[in-house]
Amino acid sequence: MMKMKTSVSLGGLTLVLNLAGLGCGGGLSIPPAQGTVQAAPAGTGTLSVHLVPDGVAGTLGHLNLVVTALDLRVDGVWRPVPLAAPGQALDLLSAAPAALAAQVPWPAGATDAMRFSLGPGSTVQFAADDPETFHPLAVPRSFVSTMGLPGSFSAGAPAGTDLWIAFSVVDVVLPDPADPSGYLFTPGTVRGYDKAVTGSISGRLTAAAPAGAPEAAPAPIPGAAVTAQLQRLDGEPGAAIAFRTVLTDAEGRYTLDLLPFGPGYSWCVVSQPAAGGTGYYAQASRGFLLGPGQPSQAAADLAFAAAEIPGSVAGTVAAAPGLGGEDTVDLVQELAAGGAPCAFVLGSAPLVPSADGGYSFSFSSVPPGIYRAVLNDYSRSDLLGRVDQARATAPFGVSAGARTVLRF
Repeated sequence: MMKMKTSVSLGGLTLVLNLAGLGCGGGLSIPPAQGTVQAAPAGTGTLSVHLVPDGVAGTLGHLNLVVTALDLRVDGVWRPVPLAAPGQALDLLSAAPAALAAQVPWPAGATDAMRFSLGPGSTVQFAADDPETFHPLAVPRSFVSTMGLPGSFSAGAPAGTDLWIAFSVVDVVLPDPADPSGYLFTPGTVRGYDKAVTGSISGRLTAAAPAGAPEAAPAPIPGAAVTAQLQRLDGEPGAAIAFRTVLTDAEGRYTLDLLPFGPGYSWCVVSQPAAGGTGYYAQASRGFLLGPGQPSQAAADLAFAAAEIPGSVAGTVAAAPGLGGEDTVDLVQELAAGGAPCAFVLGSAPLVPSADGGYSFSFSSVPPGIYRAVLNDYSRSDLLGRVDQARATAPFGVSAGARTVLRF
């Protein structure tokens, strides 16, 4: 099968994408920067750094990470950032963003990359755990995440510089085979942003009233996953790239922030809600341009038609040549986005080891329709970190109330 590798550049942020047909896979590719750590001179501005989750936490209740070091590259030289709480575990899933540094004096100069380290003492608590139960989380001793920033900045701005690190919380914890009571940390996608060059899309998800029903206030859809996905503007068919995911609140509202500016691409909001035992047909918003000369904020309200009898998908994979527990299968469907069809990622399912030595995956509450399943293999590179590749694509249909079985 032919595989295609595409690089998307958003200022200093580069995404390496591997697309197979209408399937979609993507990962962050930022080579480690070179330089020597030096003490920061007297500052000409201030710097604040925050750590926020990206994606749906699933079974996780708390993810407590110990950040041991934070460095930024200024004019090609790595400089340490004084941590607000060195050695203290920060809950990534807390309602308030974790503050790594606040109003730190910082030198002027072109800052274009960031790296941070995690150390021992990290723990995890699952939603089903007793509130007093925390499990040790084994973090690789040498874990360092290096990332580029979407456009360099200088700390001389009067209002100071606000940096954000979005840390994926999807499939980052695995059981530790060497310790029945412990778990392993498996780093996912990490992205760094200067918030001044990012935008946001906010809106509300509601259930559309059935045809002929009396008029009533739209019912909100709470707890639904909403994803910001990049879409090409050159008219070529292809797949949108799933970028950032959040959940709607009790009123069905969401805000997808930290969307970097970049020419040649627009942002679409995509969701396939499943709430209160009801599955809904997927929808994608029109594309929004964010950036210089364009609004930095957009609004997208979507109303979803209910699928009264959704189906389900179950599949098996004979072998996973990648990292096994980190490999995933994407559920992809072609949707109209402002009149132009594009294949969007509706969700991802991890591969679960099975008794026969293979792997299995599943999707529930899938409305009737035509879909594609895309098998993504993951590998690790000293230069690129975690890299994914779309290995196989399987088209299939889902019928009302039926269970579709796939085999890779």
